[in-house]
Amino acid sequence: MEMVVLGWLVFDLSNSARMVSLVGFCRTLPLLLVSLFSGPIIDYVGRRRVVIAAQSANLTAYMAIVLLLWSGKAAPWNIAIVVFCLGAAWALDWPTRRSLVPDMLGKERMVDGLLLESFLSGFARIIAPSMAGALIARYGAIGCYIGMAILSSCALTILLPLLRGSGPRDTKPPKVASLPVMAEGMRYVRSNQTILAVVLITLVMNVWIFPYVSLLPVFARDVLHKGPIELGFLSTGTVLGSFLGLLTLHFLRQRVNVGTLFVVGTGWMCVALAVFALSQLYPLSWAMLLCAGMGMACFGTLQSTIVLLSTSDAMRSRVMGIVVLAIGGDPLGQLQIGALAERFGVQNTLAGQASAALLALILIVTLWPGVLRPPVPSD
Repeated sequence: MEMVVLGWLVFDLSNSARMVSLVGFCRTLPLLLVSLFSGPIIDYVGRRRVVIAAQSANLTAYMAIVLLLWSGKAAPWNIAIVVFCLGAAWALDWPTRRSLVPDMLGKERMVDGLLLESFLSGFARIIAPSMAGALIARYGAIGCYIGMAILSSCALTILLPLLRGSGPRDTKPPKVASLPVMAEGMRYVRSNQTILAVVLITLVMNVWIFPYVSLLPVFARDVLHKGPIELGFLSTGTVLGSFLGLLTLHFLRQRVNVGTLFVVGTGWMCVALAVFALSQLYPLSWAMLLCAGMGMACFGTLQSTIVLLSTSDAMRSRVMGIVVLAIGGDPLGQLQIGALAERFGVQNTLAGQASAALLALILIVTLWPGVLRPPVPSD
């Protein structure tokens, strides 16, 4: 819901594709600033406490945007400040949630746990973009942000029992984040061919592929000539594809190596987005986003699976923090895709970047083929 309403709101306030990308840059910039420190911070504070603190920050940020819209003072610059805070919370929340899965289930059930998490969130995401589009159309952006604040309050209430629930407890190491600790994580990633390849593929996808989301409002209005409800359905196509991709993963993961599924799914997403970029027909565009969503499911679920299977327990939080650093390539991609879209148009820009990402994927797999043969969890 956030990605749908944020792009529409900023585009409505500024009428500029470049401004949409700039605010998207502010949303993802904390990934570069926080991710290097996130692993040691998570280890020091405790995974459960970090998850709850991040959800509290989300709720506060949504209420701040509601107040800005209600007072009539909303502008791209103050929206950018609030979403910067949201990005900082996400930079800590994502690696923490993924690192918690082996704590609760063990590595032998980790793939099942990540698939279950992805199934549940995927089911919610089928509904959410359409909800966002309907709320924007009926109540404006403020109605959508109020709805998000209510949902965030529910999530925080659900998470609070983590502080007193059963299961492995977090322990505090004696030192906080330091440069030697972060350098140790970098050396660990560099020495492991499988993790290094996943990190590099993650960087490529976040620089050249995932920034396309910020331009969906431009595609909806200026290329496909549609409104906010159709924009919501476009996003629903991606999420429905992700759900179908997860079903495919569930049936294939015992038959096909997870590394192969990861690489093939990532390449499939690149091809689908290249076709989407060139389409001017709404049904074809929706179908290509459905296909891209299937590839995204392979990428998003198996990225964490491969890294966590290949990482020792002691290095888990630090390595996941480095993965977030690679995800931090997104703000650079936001600036790049916005500038190129202004110069060459959104269709040529996205088609070119999707093609470049596919070529980079092939090169990385050729140089570091270990990604095709990650460790297999023991039963």
